[in-house]
Amino acid sequence: MLLKKKSTIISLVLALLLAASCIYYFAIYNSVRDVYVSSDYVGYSTGNGLFNNAELVVIGSPTKDFEDREVHLTELPKGFVADIATFTEINVEKVLKGPEEVVKNLTVIEPIGVYQTFKGKKRIAYEGYTEMKKDSKYLIFLKKNSYGQYSVINMQAGKFNLDGTDPEDNSGEEAIIKKNIFTELTTNFAKELK
Repeated sequence: MLLKKKSTIISLVLALLLAASCIYYFAIYNSVRDVYVSSDYVGYSTGNGLFNNAELVVIGSPTKDFEDREVHLTELPKGFVADIATFTEINVEKVLKGPEEVVKNLTVIEPIGVYQTFKGKKRIAYEGYTEMKKDSKYLIFLKKNSYGQYSVINMQAGKFNLDGTDPEDNSGEEAIIKKNIFTELTTNFAKELK
């Protein structure tokens, strides 16, 4: 009788531990919290300004899902994040400005990244930037950083979803400015964007 009672208690404790582990894993560890941070950057409010200041302008699509891309994270002591960026491989369809030889294996830096903590995943986005989606077609404005890598410029208004497969692309505080820039770009580059 005592042995049966002990095995019942042990089974109940193990079931509770398993349930608690499952709840933690699915509800907390795999949850994603969005963190938006401000950043100092040079912004352009016109299509001509954006085009003229970009070193490379391409039409292309990311080749990997966001979760499968390389994330660069710089942490400070005590776990604070100093910088985060995602390296996105782009399949380039067309070059509108810049050297065509660099687009063969083009990787661009996006000002967003996700990293894992015990409290779940944190997605840090600069100035409300949203990541480019795999196989969605974008017009992307790029400039080299101090390491010679191409980065998206003008934050959210530095990439434009052309095929309507990324509804998040037109969201955020800058949506009206982005729409005006895109209208100007489609007027000036109607032939190239078809």
